[in-house]
Amino acid sequence: MKHETGIQTGPLADGTQVVAHDACDVETFVQATEAFPRLARTVEESAQQLITAPALLRDLFWGFHKRAPQLAPVVPLTPAHEVNQQILAEVFTTREWQELRTSGTVGDGLNSTLATIGVSEQVIGALDEATLQYVKQLHTLSEEVAALFAQAELWQAEAEIETNETQAVELRRQAAAARQKAQSAVSEPARIAQELAAGMNRCERQMRLAARQGMQAVAQEIEEMQQAMNAFGAMGAPDWGMESGTNRLAPLQVKEKLALAQTVRQSKRLQQIAAVCGRFKRIALERQRTRVIQGAEEVTSITTGRDLARLLPSELALLAEPALEDLFLLRYAEGALLQYELQGREPEGRGPIILALDESGSMEEECGGMTKEVWSKAVMLGLLAIARLQKRDFAVLHFSGARDLRTDIFPQGQATSAEVIACASHFFNGGTIFDEWMNEALRLVGAAQFNRADVICVSDGVAGVRDETLAAWEKIRAERGLRTYSVLLGTEDGEAFLRQFSDAVFSLAALTDDLPALETLFSIGGTV
Repeated sequence: MKHETGIQTGPLADGTQVVAHDACDVETFVQATEAFPRLARTVEESAQQLITAPALLRDLFWGFHKRAPQLAPVVPLTPAHEVNQQILAEVFTTREWQELRTSGTVGDGLNSTLATIGVSEQVIGALDEATLQYVKQLHTLSEEVAALFAQAELWQAEAEIETNETQAVELRRQAAAARQKAQSAVSEPARIAQELAAGMNRCERQMRLAARQGMQAVAQEIEEMQQAMNAFGAMGAPDWGMESGTNRLAPLQVKEKLALAQTVRQSKRLQQIAAVCGRFKRIALERQRTRVIQGAEEVTSITTGRDLARLLPSELALLAEPALEDLFLLRYAEGALLQYELQGREPEGRGPIILALDESGSMEEECGGMTKEVWSKAVMLGLLAIARLQKRDFAVLHFSGARDLRTDIFPQGQATSAEVIACASHFFNGGTIFDEWMNEALRLVGAAQFNRADVICVSDGVAGVRDETLAAWEKIRAERGLRTYSVLLGTEDGEAFLRQFSDAVFSLAALTDDLPALETLFSIGGTV
């Protein structure tokens, strides 16, 4: 029911909904239609085909969004809406429905909306024209019969309170006539319901197949969108889909997310980067989690307490002797175990992470499952994630031939989706010259607040470098604690040259053997 303000305060008790729900579920669907215009359009357009479609889409949305949806109408369904129950029963018993929920529709407004639209379009499209007409006729006749019974009850009630006997008699006569007309009309909806049931049986297999196909397509769409978000989503942005501090869907963020997914879908290069980026980021973040920062905490004295991570070995030894175990437990309860007192130290600031990306034409060649450019851009996204964790400035130097140099800077690893997309999409497609990017890297290191910058160069071929450039590099390397890592893709030519100014050089004949290189590159700096 609805409150005087128009806000739903309970479930929809009009015989239209199959899935058990409450007022919050109703409000969530309303928010979804406001946040996703495509859903609102689908509701409106579907109703032109199947008259019970608005209720069906609500049920489908709840079936994907709720944690434990049940086909349990709060009141008996109208005859026409019993069709929805048959459709939902087919959908909810498929493996694809379970997999789609597991993949991330539960509690996610956008994913649930995509699933609702995809499935509803398919299952409604699987119903033949005769079935659609039967549903419409059944709905119309049922409403007419219900209206006649309601009118009969109204006239009967008015007759009971009417003081004029003549008027009361007339009202009773009208009530009886309406009741008789309604009872006579009941047989027609019953007949149509039988025809409808037969039609639904004919459509059952086709409808189930259509639902499965729809959910498979939606699963692919959700996976591609999630890959796009994982790869190119804003670094440092709030969670997608909800307004800050509320339970309401955030339309602006939803539009940005959908626009990002559409941008990636239109670019083969971005799709390829997104497909491999997940693995790179997992390696990057895992390497950061497992690093141990020596000297982060120092032992200053011995104290007492119950911090198991700081206990002296002699206290832990009590657990090895059954006779002394009770003593250990007593000391633990009293907070009297001997333990180290540690004093933390603030981690020393670090300079920027600088990635030099070779964008010569040959980087578009495949090198074991993917192009060299795609691999280098996935490395870029992994390093950007690390820069954000470490709150370090991150710079990407796109280089190629003479005067082909572009610098993208992300302060403390923060970046919008548009900035990440622009960086990943850029490609010079020229030659290979090192001097300009090396001088730009030295400029950035020299202007940095902190020492100990990390520079990574990814290239598939090395051109000559001027002596003065190498000399300036060695000077800054010694003064500012600069560390350099180089990766050669598809060749070993130039490896000896790179070792002149690099702390580590990796030559990858095939990108399928990249794990040692990635683990080294993604181990730079320390954890936060």
